Formats: sequence, structure tokens, C-alpha cells
Amino acid sequence: MLNKEENVSSVEELSERLNFVMKRLNALEDVVLVGNKVYMRVPLPVVEQLLEAKSGDGLQAKLILESRTGRVGETINLRIEVVNEGRTPIFLTVIEEMLPVNSELVAKPDYCHLDNNRLNMNRKRLDPDKKEEIRLSLRVLDRGVFALKPRIGYLNGMGHETFFELGPETIEVSENILPGRINTGYGKLDSLLLGGIPHNYAVILTSISCDERDMLIRRFLEGGARSGQLTLYITVEARGVKRLAEKFQSNFYLFLCNPRADTIIEALPNVFKLKGVENLTEINIALISILRTLPTSQDGQGRACIEIVSDVLLQHGAVHTRRWLTSLIPDLKSKGFTTLAVMNPYMHLPQEVQAIPDLFEGEISIFERDSVKYLKIRKMYGQKYLDSELPLRKTAPNTTRPSRARLL
Repeated sequence: MLNKEENVSSVEELSERLNFVMKRLNALEDVVLVGNKVYMRVPLPVVEQLLEAKSGDGLQAKLILESRTGRVGETINLRIEVVNEGRTPIFLTVIEEMLPVNSELVAKPDYCHLDNNRLNMNRKRLDPDKKEEIRLSLRVLDRGVFALKPRIGYLNGMGHETFFELGPETIEVSENILPGRINTGYGKLDSLLLGGIPHNYAVILTSISCDERDMLIRRFLEGGARSGQLTLYITVEARGVKRLAEKFQSNFYLFLCNPRADTIIEALPNVFKLKGVENLTEINIALISILRTLPTSQDGQGRACIEIVSDVLLQHGAVHTRRWLTSLIPDLKSKGFTTLAVMNPYMHLPQEVQAIPDLFEGEISIFERDSVKYLKIRKMYGQKYLDSELPLRKTAPNTTRPSRARLL
């Protein structure tokens, strides 16, 4: 019989032999026997690295601008030269971050399609030692210095998607101001209008109720008052214009159509308080009394804002509203005023909405789609402008939602 010490020694010896056998078995996991030859199996990551090195994955790309400067609304041409320096075909998949802020793509290769700010290349095949020129045309809708730093994605010889970063390159875009334009003070709108509303035009703003609409109206009025232009404002509220009425009493005239006008603003020589929009004759008399005393604007840049169109349309209907505007607009034009009327189309029936805009030479629209507000010029008779949908955001994003546009 074994004593206790001999028993422990036998167990330790058996354990050592077992560990030795297990190590040998583990080593055989990577061994393959083919016929009378033994091969060592190479781990998959190592195989991929060797194949990738053998394939000679060598895409090179360069971003080339035809011009580094331009004006708002002008086309900027560029091209991306892509060369496959490898030994196997590659497949171009996408170009990301192609569009700068407030811009749109207006020309691209036929085999590509735009998806938000990604240009899908649809796996364009590029064989070894071949070059592909990707010609693009952009249109920037706002002034500023914009950085271009796109990156191009492709599938290499192993089918893995890899990205190659281009640039950065910069484009400096200046204002594009046509002669005879009235600056609205709202930069995005002036960019689309190529400097502003055409002088002596009557334009209607169709807009949902939103901060952007109120800001546009306020800046239109401030621009006129601060530059010394004769400025008329017809409204049911005096929100945001009390200071203008107090500060610019010689050239800013407020027509407040509200039964509570006395509680809204104090009495001033340039403030006319009316009981409401029920009596259009009363409004006309107040306006005519001022227009008759005012000389024709010497520089032809007086401006008027009629913000009561929706209120009048609700109160009097389409027929009477058209008759009132048909009489008022020529009177303002004869005194050299550029007119901005305001209407909320969502407050009225479709047939009533259609009855008003054709009285005006131009139409500007603020509307909402997919929770994003857009600014667009619907028409501007006989004038050039950018036919674009410009997103309105309180904070500038990295990209814009591009749209099809043309210069009209």
C-alpha cells in the first residue's frame, strides 16, 4: 500500500503529463495534414492582411476647384479626380460632407444620386491604373467663407468600405446685389432676391405664424426707418415697433387697426389709431390723408407693410378684399413705395387664398415641411431671383437639405 507522500507524488506526476499532452493537442489545432505533408493553418486576420497587401489597395483622390471665389447664386464648378493605384478593382460608394452650409448641388454625374448630403456613387467600378473625374456644380445661397472637406468611400479588394479624406479647400462667396433692389434687412431673403425686393414692386408674403415671419417684417420696417425712408405699417398689433414709432416720428407711420389701440401705444403724431378692420373706408381715409401730404419719394425707396390682409379677408371675404387692395396698391406705387403685404394662407379657404396673390407682382413664402421651415420665392414678375427652398434654422447646421434650383 502507498503511503500518503507517495500518493501525492503520483498525482503531481500525472498532472504534469496531462498538461504536456494538452499543450501538444492545442498545437495540433493549427495543423492540417494533406497526404503525406503537414501544413500550418494561418489565422484569418493574418490572411486578410496578406491578401489586402497583395491586392495593392491604393486609391488616391484630389479635389480641384475651378474658382475659389464667387457670388451668391452663381454656379461653382469643381471636380474630384480619383485614381486606382492598386492591382485589383475598387468600387466607389459615396461622397460625404460634399455640400457646405446654405448650398445646393445643381449638377452631378448621371450614375450618382443625392441622398441628403451624401452623393451615392452606386458602386462605380474603377479598374487598376484607371482614373475617374467626378464633375460637380454647387450653388451657395448665402455670403461667407465656406470650407469643403469631403471624403470619398469605396470598397477595396477585400470588400471592406474605406474612406479617403479630401481637402480642405475654401470658397469665398460675396453678395450678389442687382441694381434697383430694396434691401429687406433679412439676409436669407435678400440672398434669394439677389439684393432685395425690386424697387416699387408690390409683393405678398404668404406665411404660417412663426418667429421667422415676425422677424422678416420687423427687419423690413427697421431697414426703412433707420435709412430715412418713408415707412408705413398697417397692422392690428404694435408688437416690436413701439420704439420705431417713438424714435422715427418724421418718417415712420403706424396705422394701428385695433379697438384697444389707446391701451397698446401712447398718442404720437405719427401713430393713427383705428377701431379695427371692419370699416375699410376709415382705413383708406387715414392712408390717403397721409399719402397726400407726403411728397413722392425722391429716391423711389419708400416702403409700406400691410399686415392686415388676413384680417380683412376674414372680415370682408375675397371680393371686397380684392377691391380694397386693387385700389390701395396703385396709390402706394404712385408715391414710390415698395409694398410688402402679409397673409397667413392657413387661416382661409383655398379658393380665398388663390384670389389674393395674383394682385401682386411677387410672392414670398414661408412654409413648413417635415418640421423644418423653408423660405422660397414663388414669383417675381420680370425679375431675376433664386428659385430655391432655403431652410430656416435658428442655429446653423453643418449641412443643408439640398434642393433643385435655378436662376430665373
